[in-house]
Amino acid sequence: MPGDDLTIDELAAQVDMTVRNIRAHQARGLLPPPRIRGRVGYYGPAHRRRLEQIRAMQDEGLNLAAIAKVVNDGQLTAITTELFAGADPAWFAPEELLTRLGIGDGDVNADRAIELGLIEIDGDRVRMDMPGLLSVAEEFLAMGVPLSAQLEALAQVQAATAQVAAAYLQLADDHLIARVAVDSGGDIEVIRASIARLRDLARVALTATFNQAMSEALRAHFDPGATS
Repeated sequence: MPGDDLTIDELAAQVDMTVRNIRAHQARGLLPPPRIRGRVGYYGPAHRRRLEQIRAMQDEGLNLAAIAKVVNDGQLTAITTELFAGADPAWFAPEELLTRLGIGDGDVNADRAIELGLIEIDGDRVRMDMPGLLSVAEEFLAMGVPLSAQLEALAQVQAATAQVAAAYLQLADDHLIARVAVDSGGDIEVIRASIARLRDLARVALTATFNQAMSEALRAHFDPGATS
């Protein structure tokens, strides 16, 4: 976003580094190049996060050569995102998908599903990046839950899970990645294993807190006079 753009001097002030150090990291390939507008380079949030990662690893004692093994060539991004990837996307003929979801011509639910990123028009087919949600939607429909209500509930779930993801990303950034990188000397496979463990523990915590929240919500809804 344009409002997030920083000149190199502004970036240096925000991350408490010298412009010279930032240029040196960029020359080593540790920092992606800025976006150029006119004759000025602009840096965004991703550049700031990368510099903060580099500083955290340096503070833990990792040298620049080992840091390069972690952050160069998108390896850190690749290993952290692939572990959270879901099922492979699926493609459907539009008529099949609309029939399975009970969507008719001009139905606003199709637009809402596109808006939420649940479906995407891909040529003459429809792509679903989370195809497992289709069977969930069909079962809810069979139980009498309208698709419109499902989509609105899912929009709230998306917002909530985005906050959960941000919380665990912050945890990993603050307490995990730099330390594991230092302890392993920048070994990518060790970092991969630690992120996989983070994923598993986060799922356990999310399930436990969801169950507790649902229990309290159901008790309050059906028996508002009861005390917990």
